[in-house]
Amino acid sequence: MDEVIEFVGTIVIKLLLLVSKWIEEYVINNVLEFVKGFEHVLMVLTVVAFFLIIIYMTMKQLKKLPKYYVIEIEDVYGNEAAVDGLRINFTTFTAAKSYAQFYTNLYGQQYKFRIVGRNRLLNYSLH
Repeated sequence: MDEVIEFVGTIVIKLLLLVSKWIEEYVINNVLEFVKGFEHVLMVLTVVAFFLIIIYMTMKQLKKLPKYYVIEIEDVYGNEAAVDGLRINFTTFTAAKSYAQFYTNLYGQQYKFRIVGRNRLLNYSLH
């Protein structure tokens, strides 16, 4: 009886080895080769997704920037002042900064010029 169990066990083990080698050779290797073909596609998709996320975040930040910049003028006492003939509304920060520096050099310590960002253009006169 032990010989029969040993013989059946040997046959089962040999069949399992044969089946596992067949699965490894024909199924697993083919699946791995198929997946390797998508390696580069997955890499490209990851890079594209990264760039799309960066572009989205940049656009979101750009929407938060002010649409206009205004130079506010203060006299030596800290009160708001209006000086005739000065341009105070700008669409870019660089232009507003340049004009504020120019006005500071022109008027010296008589006035202080401050740049303020606004989301809409306000035309107002200070008295």
